[in-house]
Amino acid sequence: MSRLSLLPALFLLAPLAQAATFTVDTSSDDGSAPFQACTAAPDDCSLRGAITLANGAADADSIEFDLPESDAGYQAATAHWRISPATGLPDIQIGALTIDGFTQTGAAPNTNPPLFPIGHQLKIELRGPNMNNVNCLQAIFVSLTVRGLVLNNCNQAIYLFEIGSHVIEGNYIGTDVTGQIAVPNRFGIALGGDVRIGGTLPSQGNVISGNQRGALVQFRQLTRLRVQGNIIGPNNSQTAVPGIQDYGVSLSDHTDVVIGGSTPAEANIISGNAFNAIIVSSSPQAAAGAAQTRVIGNIIGSTFSGAPMGNGLNPGSPSQTVPTIQVGKLGYCRVDIGGTAPGEGNLIAYGGNAGVAIGSCWSAPILGNSFLGNRGMPIDLAGSNNYDGSTPNDAGDGDGSGTDPFGAAAGNRFQNKAEIMAQVENAASDELRLTLRVDSTTTAQAYPLRIDFYRTDEFGTLGPDFPTPVVASYDAVDAQQPREYVLTLSRFARGGGIVITDAEGNSSELVGFGDVFSDGFED
Repeated sequence: MSRLSLLPALFLLAPLAQAATFTVDTSSDDGSAPFQACTAAPDDCSLRGAITLANGAADADSIEFDLPESDAGYQAATAHWRISPATGLPDIQIGALTIDGFTQTGAAPNTNPPLFPIGHQLKIELRGPNMNNVNCLQAIFVSLTVRGLVLNNCNQAIYLFEIGSHVIEGNYIGTDVTGQIAVPNRFGIALGGDVRIGGTLPSQGNVISGNQRGALVQFRQLTRLRVQGNIIGPNNSQTAVPGIQDYGVSLSDHTDVVIGGSTPAEANIISGNAFNAIIVSSSPQAAAGAAQTRVIGNIIGSTFSGAPMGNGLNPGSPSQTVPTIQVGKLGYCRVDIGGTAPGEGNLIAYGGNAGVAIGSCWSAPILGNSFLGNRGMPIDLAGSNNYDGSTPNDAGDGDGSGTDPFGAAAGNRFQNKAEIMAQVENAASDELRLTLRVDSTTTAQAYPLRIDFYRTDEFGTLGPDFPTPVVASYDAVDAQQPREYVLTLSRFARGGGIVITDAEGNSSELVGFGDVFSDGFED
């Protein structure tokens, strides 16, 4: 393999720029001139030296790997190479850079189908000196692509600044080279800029687990984020949690964020995190508009096989559990949890507290999700981040109707739940007749109201009635009046639940009917 190849850029009127490929052939941490030659000669291109060379010109460079087994960093037991910088590597700050560990002989990307174990064969491990103040890789206002690496024992495995367009795919972050054992970073990926984490191809998914403070944590301004096809929390085989990782995804000021997608290839498995699987907060949002963050189509709280691996159980203090998905800020939430299109609902399972908790903001629709075995309510609305269980209905639904972002309006404006006035079963006609009333005035909430009927299946999962969810409307002419809805009794034989969502996207807490709570499932 050539140690240095030059690819002329095709610019007719501008001065010629050159994109270079530097091939690392030693695990040495020496960055002096002899180790940044990067020629065809052996042992003259360290990772530190290659990054230094890449910073020498404002072009799009690549770093590849071709380390021999005779190298001092070779780990015979696992047949991989460990690069152990004693201090931080140079910041990546001039020109876009791609670092590709799959170029090392013997490395191979995962080929398993979506949602199955991620089985990358990784050969290059970047192990930092400590978790206190040294980042494994840091990109300053330039684009960075990292694939096929193991990154561990750093403060942040990867720190991404704004402006750059970043791709992180095919890595193990926070584990050893097998993807099974935690070798923690303090944080996995510090988010900023335009970022893709994972992707829809089997080769692109990351395992981001065992990182003490969190897997994906926003430190800088995000302009766009896609998180797809990753395992966040479990080991790569999804058989265990390799170490205590506080958060799966933690976002603050956010825009154009999609976590998951409507196809299995886009779904993430976000399970086993000590606190929230996903937490979203930000400065006040005074304007309505499209969702800035969408959480859709993920498996949250279990493995791909359905085994329990809940979030929010807080192993350090089991009595202080937290919601699986938590949205807490002021003004408009502009966050969607699930959706109405096929495949957009999340499985939210086995959490230590509420499945979804909304506090101090409104317009967070919670639609199409399935809930299983959470220790708290499926949906909890609160006036702060103190999620305290069921919120009682109030007369006319005026308790959360304010519009001041700094005012008293609470989680989804405390949208009143459905009141079940009557429940009549007719086995002969296979009908379940429910008479409902929603005590929301037309001035307190935005009509028409959407009514989603969830059913409990034979496994205890409370979710939409597949393949066609049962959805009805409660129109302005029905406001505060009883109205009858007819369901198929055999489909709801094990009971179900009802969620009310107004036209502004404020979903209520879930109210159960039938036998849904008779076995202790959900609080």
